[in-house]
Amino acid sequence: MAEKDSLAVDFDKTGPETSCVEQADEEPEFHVRTWIALIAMPAGFAKDLSDSKRETWIPNALSLVQAVLALVIASASDAFQFSKTIMVGCSTVSFIGAATAPGSTSIYRVIVAQVLIGFGFATVPLAYTVPSEILPKKWRPMAQTCMNVAAAIGVTTGPLIIGALTKQNAHTGWQYFFASGTLNVPSAIHLYQMATVDTDGPMGSHFSLPNYWLPSAKKKHQPRSSFASPEVEGILDLPGAALLTTGLTLFLVGLNLGGGLYAWTAAPVLATLVLGLIVLVLFGLYEWKGTQTGILNHDLFRGGKQRGRTFNLCVALIFIEGILLFAYILFYPIMTSFLFETDPFLQTARDVPILVACAFSTVPYGYASTKLRTIRLPLFVGFLIFTCGMIGLATIEPSDNVSAIIFAGLAGIGFGAPLILIIAGVQLSTPHELIATATAATTSARAVSATVFTAIYSAALNSCLANYIPSYIAKAAIDTGLPSTSVGPFIEALSNNANSTVLESIPGLTTSIIDAGSAALKQAHADGMRVVFIIAAPFGTLALVICFFLGDLTKTMNYHIDAPVKELDFKNHHGTAS
Repeated sequence: MAEKDSLAVDFDKTGPETSCVEQADEEPEFHVRTWIALIAMPAGFAKDLSDSKRETWIPNALSLVQAVLALVIASASDAFQFSKTIMVGCSTVSFIGAATAPGSTSIYRVIVAQVLIGFGFATVPLAYTVPSEILPKKWRPMAQTCMNVAAAIGVTTGPLIIGALTKQNAHTGWQYFFASGTLNVPSAIHLYQMATVDTDGPMGSHFSLPNYWLPSAKKKHQPRSSFASPEVEGILDLPGAALLTTGLTLFLVGLNLGGGLYAWTAAPVLATLVLGLIVLVLFGLYEWKGTQTGILNHDLFRGGKQRGRTFNLCVALIFIEGILLFAYILFYPIMTSFLFETDPFLQTARDVPILVACAFSTVPYGYASTKLRTIRLPLFVGFLIFTCGMIGLATIEPSDNVSAIIFAGLAGIGFGAPLILIIAGVQLSTPHELIATATAATTSARAVSATVFTAIYSAALNSCLANYIPSYIAKAAIDTGLPSTSVGPFIEALSNNANSTVLESIPGLTTSIIDAGSAALKQAHADGMRVVFIIAAPFGTLALVICFFLGDLTKTMNYHIDAPVKELDFKNHHGTAS
């Protein structure tokens, strides 16, 4: 049972000077293209493919690619200014991945498909960067709010679809879901084309494929003095990229191997973990002493409380957010299937409260941050509620069916704040020429925290279940009169969901003993699951403390626009003609 359930961007100064800098306190009037640009912007597998030992590689393969490549891709985007080409190219790779998975007869093909899909996920920081660049800095929390609402809708509908398809046909359901994913890339590319056509040229709204693959006409606005610096010479930090990619890959692969395919003390696990850590240390030393303009550019860490310190703290906060979120994402569904529901569709339906609560709550958080010109207070409130939800989930008993849904919704109300405000904080506290890299740092930190703590949670859960299941069932069986000689076979049969024929063959077994053993098994799962949320909750408290040390971003949150889609006129906010 323990094995089965284990989880185990050429810089040209093309933007109008007055639009971007001199009138940072004047609100611009936006054009249609700006809004279009904003809009543009695993158990079933394992059971069907008969490979439960490798099932964790299905979600983890995607996260690993995102963690490893996000910083490299964002650094290339900042260096060469061709984010559009990167996004379309990587999305095409994802399209190939989604088309590869259907028809799989081996779990390895699904894992390869997930690796390919991960290339698209690695460009997520670029997608989160675009709205922030084309809107005023003051509006960045609301820009991220719109992104988060869209993501919440997608994350809500996706599991429901795959749950319904799997319920209808366990073999073809997940394959149809992957096939439907191939429709997303052409739609996204078409919307992005609409957002990048030139509506002011002599031909009006004109688009051609060759023009599309060229860098955008609207380059990031930078002071001319910064163009001589090495970091904007269009040179990618190849040594740093190689060290980061190698180190993270080895380290994360080692974490995924341990406790599942191999024991933590096995040579393949130790070798990949140790080598990965050594390479990551070399990467840190190289970025610190070997270069001034690497992937982790030193300018990200400079500027005092409002800039460098706030960036560092935001990365720490997204790391903690990952710890809290993935405790829920990965283990709440397991708790649901253990304690409350066996129907695949209803299992996924029970995940909806946190997602719906997140979609609705993210709007007031974004509005409050924009109105107050701060991220500190709304972020504190969000983490507080999120942590309370985690604490509530740590108290769930087998009889707390409704309470589990309520605490999930409470966690969702809190979860509406961290992602949007942390990303907004990172983008407000870093130089604009490094905005994609800074955003990618949060993505990588989150993916690393998810991978590391998934391994920690899984090890803790498996350890608890290995102890609780036999002891709880044995006590319940003996107390209800099962002979001691039949306890071992009963534990094995109940733990492995044996059918009635197997149970009936056990001497001395009665219906009341089976009921008592089943109740004990549920209690063992409840007590085992709570350790995951007990581990996660203290990190939420740490996040509350960190929020107090974030810098004051009031002056930064103005009407300055880094990369307007086109020249803008400004409204008169101070009684003067615009």
